Amino acid sequence: MMKNKIKFIGLFLIITALFISCEDVLTDIPENQFSEVQVFSTEEGVETAVNGMYAQFQGYDYYGARMRLLLWPHSGKYQSKQGANADANKLNIANTNINLDKLWRGMWQTINQVNIVIANAEGNGLDNEASSLGQAYFLRAHIYFDLVRMFEEVPIRLAPTTKDDVHIAKSSKEELYNQVISDFIKAAELLPDRGEYIDGRPLKYAANAYLAKVFIFLAGQNDASIQPSGFNSVTESEISVTSINNFWEEAKTELDYVITNGGYSLTSTFGELWEQDSRNTQESIFELQYGHTGAVRTNDIIRDVNPKSHPNVAQGTTLFGRIRPNKEMFTDHVRQYSGQTFSGDFIPAGNNGAILSFDENITDPRIDETYIYNSYIQTNNGSEKKLFPIRNKGNDAYAQLNKYKDLTYDGTTTIKNIILLRYAEVLLLRAEVENEINGPGSAYGFVNQVLLRARTTSSGTTIQPEDWDATNVPTQADFFERIMKEREFELNGEGHEWFDMRRHGLGRFQEQIDHHNAAVDFYGSINNKDFIFENIEAEMKIPIPLAEISGNNLINE
Repeated sequence: MMKNKIKFIGLFLIITALFISCEDVLTDIPENQFSEVQVFSTEEGVETAVNGMYAQFQGYDYYGARMRLLLWPHSGKYQSKQGANADANKLNIANTNINLDKLWRGMWQTINQVNIVIANAEGNGLDNEASSLGQAYFLRAHIYFDLVRMFEEVPIRLAPTTKDDVHIAKSSKEELYNQVISDFIKAAELLPDRGEYIDGRPLKYAANAYLAKVFIFLAGQNDASIQPSGFNSVTESEISVTSINNFWEEAKTELDYVITNGGYSLTSTFGELWEQDSRNTQESIFELQYGHTGAVRTNDIIRDVNPKSHPNVAQGTTLFGRIRPNKEMFTDHVRQYSGQTFSGDFIPAGNNGAILSFDENITDPRIDETYIYNSYIQTNNGSEKKLFPIRNKGNDAYAQLNKYKDLTYDGTTTIKNIILLRYAEVLLLRAEVENEINGPGSAYGFVNQVLLRARTTSSGTTIQPEDWDATNVPTQADFFERIMKEREFELNGEGHEWFDMRRHGLGRFQEQIDHHNAAVDFYGSINNKDFIFENIEAEMKIPIPLAEISGNNLINE
């Protein structure tokens, strides 16, 4: 049985390992003893094909590594010491970036595998037809949602790729968003409910939550006061696959449905989410599943974010710690919720006197759960490695992420899952939407649920982060700024920053970049691993890779 599953997955990885811009590759597909008809003739075969679809989605060339390696530093919120990402790190991304090229291929290979599942599962009459199609539509919607936000205009492929359709023109944002919404609607109808399918796979409510994210992204872009040149809005009237009067109201409806019916809840403490063996908690809505199977590196987050010889990982394991939050990300959290007072916009740094010491009865517990800071003792030699804020210049002058711990990590595989969507984000989105529709008065309750959980520890509750009310967050504008920052504090290191930086237009993107530039100036770290970002308008989106432009005769930019 296991041998057959491996062969089935091998078939589908072969079928989808097609670079859709290269006709030579497309016409040289290895023979395999299993045909698509055979694979999709049984429920087991369909399930194996679905597993292969997820394997592609969460593999190294998509969410396992490339998405993080490219988008985190290019967000403007993280620093990368990976040489291949020097352009993204300077917020000046080139269309020859190797991570961009590999990510593009990985995304389209995943779409191709999804389309194979849809083409063969639809109408097969098997008992798992609906669940397999629901997952396929969900993943396809998710991928195109990534693509349209990152590139704005890309081709739409809804059938398995053949050598006859290598060259295909880009579709408009309007067409892409209609496709995304259509697929998420189908997924919401077809995905299973709680208790009807495999633990760890998305339920129907995940599609509703992502529909809300689509509507919020569109509403935020359309409402922005400053847009990049050539910006094309997608309005409610341009959505033809369903009737929409107002994006904010539609997002409210979808989020309320998830909150009321989904059965999700917050974990008792924030730290519980980031324990080594924490997987698929009651808070998880969409989580990518990993484990010690095979000998192929698919999820590289452990060595990407943990610094060398840190005790989060077993001694002797190779770690890079190559992606680190920028200094202002850490200092903003400390200034907001440590319970301490600092003069100016940034905390002191650059000597032993800058060591931070927090009162565990006062300070937001998320700071310690999210960051490695001050210093740590290296497991390889027992020496102290000093970080920010002791260091303010050079390679070690950053706090590192502390969320991803795995003492079982063997240098290749990890048991640590990647959470793409959790209930805390749903509550923060619902607070954001309520503020946009009705102002802050009726929005406090949603965010305060997240803040209460943040204050809660195994031994009691802290003072920070304190609840929001009309005294400390009085206006709609105040609430907007604070909710965007709260997303940063709660969701740091979970892959949202690139999109959050851009979903409220060029004006807010520039404000956040100005804040970064001010931090670089304050710490005197310019060109000492940190950069002043300039001429950022072009960085609101990502260029299509040169390899695609060269190989697709119908795309020229």
